[in-house]
Amino acid sequence: MLRARADQAQLGGQETVKNIRYFKRQDLIRIGLDPKLFPFESLFYWLNKPREPVVASNDPLARMFIEGMLTGEPVEFIYLGASKPGSPRKVNVSLVFQLEEEGRVYVAGYCPEREAKRVFALDLVMVMCAS
Repeated sequence: MLRARADQAQLGGQETVKNIRYFKRQDLIRIGLDPKLFPFESLFYWLNKPREPVVASNDPLARMFIEGMLTGEPVEFIYLGASKPGSPRKVNVSLVFQLEEEGRVYVAGYCPEREAKRVFALDLVMVMCAS
């Protein structure tokens, strides 16, 4: 629906947006669209890669997130990535996964603080405990 609106939106009263991927942030704002709704192309492809669930691990951090996923208990931790490095986070884990075998492990879930789904790289988790 948003893409259809973007395809019909006018830029400067004359040209029409043909392919939203090739327009800059300012172009989206000027025509009344939220740039956060249109991920960068590389992020779009990353989000669409197949995810391989991790249900067992020798890593204690991974095991804590897997336990949270299986029990439905929220997990608290300190995250070193994102816009607020070192900030405490709490997540209701929906999936612990890898994109490639033997690759980086990620945790996906709902973050009540941000009121949104988030993905965290396990190697950027510093301290955590189950609540």
